Amino acid sequence: MISVLICSADIFLLEQIKNNIQQTIGIEHEILYIDNSIERKGICAVYNSLASKAKFPYLCFVHEDILFETNDWGAIIKEIFTQQNAIGVIGVAGSKYKSKALSGWFTGIGEFDCANIIHKYPHGDELISLRPHKESLMEEVVCIDGVFICCKRSVWEQLRFDEEQLPGFHFYDLDFSMRASQYYSVAVTYQIQIDHTTTGGDFGDRWVETAIRYHSNCKDRLPDTKLVNYSAKVEKKISKTWLDILKNHSLSWTNRLRWIRIQRLQFDPALYYSVAKFLFYKPLGLNQIHKLFRRPK
Repeated sequence: MISVLICSADIFLLEQIKNNIQQTIGIEHEILYIDNSIERKGICAVYNSLASKAKFPYLCFVHEDILFETNDWGAIIKEIFTQQNAIGVIGVAGSKYKSKALSGWFTGIGEFDCANIIHKYPHGDELISLRPHKESLMEEVVCIDGVFICCKRSVWEQLRFDEEQLPGFHFYDLDFSMRASQYYSVAVTYQIQIDHTTTGGDFGDRWVETAIRYHSNCKDRLPDTKLVNYSAKVEKKISKTWLDILKNHSLSWTNRLRWIRIQRLQFDPALYYSVAKFLFYKPLGLNQIHKLFRRPK
């Protein structure tokens, strides 16, 4: 019923997730993977190649650094797709609003972001449970995170991952889910619990460069949302959120300045403090000084 597709770069993680899937999926399945540690093809090319070989009607594209904590999660996916025909794509993290402001899927705004995932950092675990409507088992969104993307095979055949515009490893998830949301419902389910081993995400120069190029290419359809009521101030809030996220990452001065200049953030006094932190927090070692004075939790 479900083809699980993995772009692999670590043989240990691959074997771990394969065993975990076999123990938890609870439904007829196949696991297809490509060892991408040598060729380093873009993830869009890898996923399209794997999907073209898949034999089942539902495709699950998953990262290899996750573990499923929910038993019979495959049956949950099948039930969602069969009971709600309008749904074309399912994730475990995503947002109801994709900004014009440069950003990933996360907005930092409680009524927009949806997720059900445990991030396992080297310093400890963090449960990310973002539920705008806490009574809901599922939320409709416009974009999802690539850690887990399930779709009907027919949806992939119609849209495919964009190898030409996104030859690397970033923004394939936003692009695919946002294009899908133009034709189908895209949803985040809270019924599936995933553990994700991470060090905080790869938000370096390649991510920033892809973000700038991607937003430029699709600027005519941003912001993207199916919400009727939302404040015009959300774009500024999202800009501030991503300045705060990126301040902790190693970026060239060129890309730091491009990030500010392209969005004209230097002309907004309300963002001056956030811009200053984004520019100087890591380059001047202020992050290390902050750690010395940070109170232990």
